Amino acid sequence: MENDKLKYADERDKSYGIAGMAIAVVAYDSESMLASVSMDAEPGHAVEFGSEFYFSGNPRLSAKIAWTEIIKHFRLATGLLVANAMSRHYVQHRRRLPADVVDALRCAVQECGSDDETQLDADEIDAVLEKNMDFFDRLFQMSAVHEVTHALADELVRRRTFSAAEVVDRLAPMMRYL
Repeated sequence: MENDKLKYADERDKSYGIAGMAIAVVAYDSESMLASVSMDAEPGHAVEFGSEFYFSGNPRLSAKIAWTEIIKHFRLATGLLVANAMSRHYVQHRRRLPADVVDALRCAVQECGSDDETQLDADEIDAVLEKNMDFFDRLFQMSAVHEVTHALADELVRRRTFSAAEVVDRLAPMMRYL
């Protein structure tokens, strides 16, 4: 994460961020695309997806289907950012997102969403961000989500890497709240 407000303070902070992103993947029913999560991955690659996630286009698909897939991935990417920040603040530090972190998230999402691939305008990008903010705000206020987040973050520090199946197994107690 490039913005200073979104950078990890330390390894513990990173573990909560990765746990939050894992929760976002499960919340968006995208665990079939997940390959692994790792504390030791290069920056920006802590959550590794399988090849089916990386939509490269297909000339046999209609433009509408292709665009829908691109937007679906943009929503997930936005969810990863928001869940990362909320996990670190709501669960680890037991406080709401500060305004400067929300602003940093908005800038990051605007930058990502305004690229040539998604072709969304600013208010469409903001709508995706706000929907994610509302969803994860409700989710990260649940005590059951706090419990699984703490457990996953603690275990990430010890084990360093989890396969997709291990992530899903650890987050199973939370799934009934989705």
